Amino acid sequence: MSHRSEHPAVADPRALAGLPADAPLCVALSGGADSTALLCLLAGDPNLTAVHVHHGIRGDEADRDADFCRTLCTQYGVPLTVLSIDAPTIAKERGISLETAAREGRYAAITAHLIKAGIPLLATAHHADDQLETLLQHLCRGSGLHGLGGIPACRPLSEGISVVRPLLLLTHGELKAYLDQIGQSYVEDSTNGDECCTRNRLRLAVAPLLESLYPGCARAAARAAEQLREDAAYLDSLAAEFLKAEGQCPTLKALNALPRPVFARVMRQLLPKTPEQTHVEALADLCRKAIPHAALSLPGARAVIENKRLCLEAPENAVTDYDVPLRSGENSLPHGNLAVVLPRGGILSPSSRAHHRFVVQIPLCAAKIKGELRARNLRPGDRLRACGVNRAVRRLPDPEVSLLTRRTMPLLADDAGVVASPFGKNHNIRDDVYSKEEYDTLVFLLFD
Repeated sequence: MSHRSEHPAVADPRALAGLPADAPLCVALSGGADSTALLCLLAGDPNLTAVHVHHGIRGDEADRDADFCRTLCTQYGVPLTVLSIDAPTIAKERGISLETAAREGRYAAITAHLIKAGIPLLATAHHADDQLETLLQHLCRGSGLHGLGGIPACRPLSEGISVVRPLLLLTHGELKAYLDQIGQSYVEDSTNGDECCTRNRLRLAVAPLLESLYPGCARAAARAAEQLREDAAYLDSLAAEFLKAEGQCPTLKALNALPRPVFARVMRQLLPKTPEQTHVEALADLCRKAIPHAALSLPGARAVIENKRLCLEAPENAVTDYDVPLRSGENSLPHGNLAVVLPRGGILSPSSRAHHRFVVQIPLCAAKIKGELRARNLRPGDRLRACGVNRAVRRLPDPEVSLLTRRTMPLLADDAGVVASPFGKNHNIRDDVYSKEEYDTLVFLLFD
């Protein structure tokens, strides 16, 4: 049996995800009016299946829902898979609400099913009223453009799997009217009338009041959300183009010239964890002040001003100090770096050069080394007297070298302090261990 609708407000699920017309499609079926309408609207599709999740709550009512879904899918010739989860146990183990546990457990179970079955697309029955409730929640929480964009028509569910909402421009009332028209029954979830959760209170008390004041407000809100998502996508594309041009360590000049909405999106794309608005404002202040070596700790990252650029370092990339005595020949260093000690006139093998981005040759007078020659990482307070000038080693003129590379790249040191650095004019070799006419040792520092 098929009652497939030609209603223009019903979006093509596969078109929403950019998939071919014969791609397998699965409907998330609860048995309620909305998902029942969705199944009926799509019935007759030869590549359609359905999935129902029994949450382990609501007792006999949940068993009734599962039985209804089996009967419905048999009626329309749609293969059905019934999955079971234990939402109360999930809630207890994770310390979350039962509602959250049911939602997270449901999506996890469905995702596993889709992966196993090789189905790339899940259709859910979210509609315009759901969109209105979501917008109201986000508005009251002070959300930005992404939040006010509400429920997306398509989003990734897992790698290679998308979830789509083809009914976002239809109201719950329109879906129920459609079921009445075709004479199709559905089941009612008794918890939908419970005002214990915020969404139910919005649905039962706030939405009807808004509808009485502004008839058709749910569909209007759904259209507004769609437009806002398009605006957000455009701003996101500007941020992506900026980072493509500037790289992962953008210049402060370029960052400070960005409009605020684009700057915020650049930060969200750059950082490993989505920053709060306060973090974005702190980053903007950091970039405006442009104080060399100033740093800001953020969730999942540390932002530092280096060479008029904003550089980010993840906490897991924190550098552990190392100090390696150097012997003649190759010396392996942490982070995949290498130090090769050769006599004057020695030649570094091409194979060693090929595996490292930076290769620096440093000539030294071995007899003038104080104690043992070592390779170690850059540390706070390191100073070096080279070419008659005593300066901080941390000052690096090359903006192409990332912050992490600077912290892990090897320096040469002896008992008197830093002997040489691989960056800076003439490699910043200490005055007392080198003269242009007199040197007997070459040290090659190789790093990425």
